[in-house]
Amino acid sequence: MKRIFLCFALGFLVKAGYSNGGNGKLDVGRGRPAAVQDTSENEPDQSKLFNFDVLFRGALLGDNLGKDDAVTRAKMEEIRIHLHGNYNDHLSYKVRLRLNRPFTQNSLDNGSNALDFALIEYKFGKNRNWDVTIGKQSAMVGSYEFENNPIYEFIFTDYVDRILNLFVTGAKFGYHVNPNHSFHVQVHNTVNNSFNEHIVNNGFELGDLERSKTPMGAYFTWVGAFADQKVHTKWSYHLSQFADKHTNQAISLANKYKTDKQMVYLDLQYSHMGVDHALIASNGISDFYGYTGSDRVLAKDIVYKSAVLRYDQFLTDKWEIALKGAVETAGSTKDEELGKNFRQNYTYFAALQHKPFRNQDMRFYLGYIGNSISFADKMNMESQQLNRLALGAYFTIPLL
Repeated sequence: MKRIFLCFALGFLVKAGYSNGGNGKLDVGRGRPAAVQDTSENEPDQSKLFNFDVLFRGALLGDNLGKDDAVTRAKMEEIRIHLHGNYNDHLSYKVRLRLNRPFTQNSLDNGSNALDFALIEYKFGKNRNWDVTIGKQSAMVGSYEFENNPIYEFIFTDYVDRILNLFVTGAKFGYHVNPNHSFHVQVHNTVNNSFNEHIVNNGFELGDLERSKTPMGAYFTWVGAFADQKVHTKWSYHLSQFADKHTNQAISLANKYKTDKQMVYLDLQYSHMGVDHALIASNGISDFYGYTGSDRVLAKDIVYKSAVLRYDQFLTDKWEIALKGAVETAGSTKDEELGKNFRQNYTYFAALQHKPFRNQDMRFYLGYIGNSISFADKMNMESQQLNRLALGAYFTIPLL
């Protein structure tokens, strides 16, 4: 935490050193003549060098009202700080931390659960249409649910929240064909902790599995835009390995339509896991068969499928609605008794939102949030249901 405040203080001093008499207004000419700044590519523009944002969402939540397990409480759902800036036209950086997550060190990548990303990006080439990104970074997966600002999503699907490794350590290479189309390759660690720790700490045994000598993966992604930047696509193919001799593959197709008044996205995903390091299906299978002790091992040849649809529409300049629905299935291609769709997960919400300031990313909302999990009849397992009412607010505060 001390480091966070030191970064804050350093950024404040940098800004203050270039301000006009301490009144908070940037005076670029005082630091360096404007003509020199416009022609220099190697020196930092102080107005872009350090930016500090705070992302927040909090609400009064009422879960399962009217039932015996009902509970109402105030909750800080999201608190993230985002440091970012451009040193020049070639070099930039981003760091984002979640303050409501533990700073426990990960055993494989030496990061922490609280660290979303810490990266530098370098653009090169005659028109700076090539780029390389190094560090912990967002997975280059085809998912607009994940790419959306996290404070906008009142509930995430299992695909984003539990199946994907969202923030990976590695390197990404990109080539921008033109302003509308780009191709990316991202090489990364499959998970953030070591093989043994990931399995044992989640209540499973190693069994006959052996760690991969190269527990890494790669995304191959196309990002496109059509119809005057109204239609967007982000399609990815993912190949990775967690355990030796067991390969994971996934296809993710994200599609979005966006105008000044509305936004719609549709995400479609299919994942085949040689070994289920996502753990969702493995937990269901172990519970169904009553596995304990050494029998409780990760399942093999698991398939996850998901479809997510979200629609946002401004009703007036200050009022909008947000609707979201998702269906997900988990199954086994190896266990014929359970089949390919033995677990279903339904996620949905509807919210009325008020945006009081046109140029500020701030909203108050009243919404219903639901989640329903069911299993195949043959599993004889109890369904799970969440019904939640939420009254809250979220905003992005650009402190510097």
